[in-house]
This record gives sequence, structure tokens and C-alpha cells, in this order.
Amino acid sequence: MDMVRPDEVETAFDPLDVVEHVLTAENLPFDRTAEGDLAFALAGDWKDYELWFAWRPEGDCLQLCCALDLRVGKTRRPALHELIGLINQRTWLGHFELWSEDQEIVFRHALALPHGERPTLSQAASMIDAAIDAADRYFPAFDYLVRGGRKPQDAIDACMFQTVGTA
Repeated sequence: MDMVRPDEVETAFDPLDVVEHVLTAENLPFDRTAEGDLAFALAGDWKDYELWFAWRPEGDCLQLCCALDLRVGKTRRPALHELIGLINQRTWLGHFELWSEDQEIVFRHALALPHGERPTLSQAASMIDAAIDAADRYFPAFDYLVRGGRKPQDAIDACMFQTVGTA
């Protein structure tokens, strides 16, 4: 009699299960959306951010989005696109974009998972860290441009300084 070995059993593949383990370990509440995405909120230095993970099987990638909750009017969009260009060339992991659906600024990051690979807990946690780090670092620049009416270069200059010493 041929017995099925554990490594030969087909199991349902959902990379979002790994993300759920990370969020549960951090005591962060989350929801599965109707589309199957995993949504949660996380406090940053400037505000509470809304984040969501999505598994994209057609691209074999796990995608993370972080909304900055800044909507951009038509008159500010050219300046915003210039600022996004200045910021994205300084961003190592992920990128910022203007979500065309509702004209909101979001940070997106993806992890390629070819051939049914699963993300590790540390990879999922690192994606979250990268999103929050980028959002916190550049939120002031986006805020200065959108709400403060600043020029793109002035907005990026305002958030690219390093504090030296202690007060």
C-alpha cells in the first residue's frame, strides 16, 4: 500500500495566513475584506495608518499598501507627481503613488513569491516596517505640499534634515 507522505499533500496556499500570524503575535486587530485582502491599522509617528495586504496570484506576489489619508485636488496633482518622483528616488523598498481611484497617496511594496513559495514571518514583518518607516519619513513632505501649498522641493527639503545632538 502506498502511503501519502506529508510533503506530497496539497495544502491550500494563502500567504495572507503568514501575515495573520504576524499581526496576531503583535496583538493587532485585522479584518479580511470581501475581496480577500487583509486590512489593519497601525500607529505611526504622525498618524494612524490604514494598511492592507493582498495576494496577487496572477503575479505571484504579496502586495502591501499603506494609505496616508491625504487626498489631492486637481490643481496640486502636477506638484504631487514631482514630489513623488523626488521621494521615490530616495526610497529603497516600495514606492509612493497617487491611487487613481480616489486620488489618495499610498505607499506600495511587494514581495515576489514564485512557484508557491510562502513568505516568512520576518519577511511579512519587514514589509510592514518598511511601509511605516517610509510613511513616517515622508508624510510631512506630502502634508506640506497637499495642505500647506508648498513647492515639491521645499516640501522634500523640510523632511530630509537630520537632527544632531540632544535638547
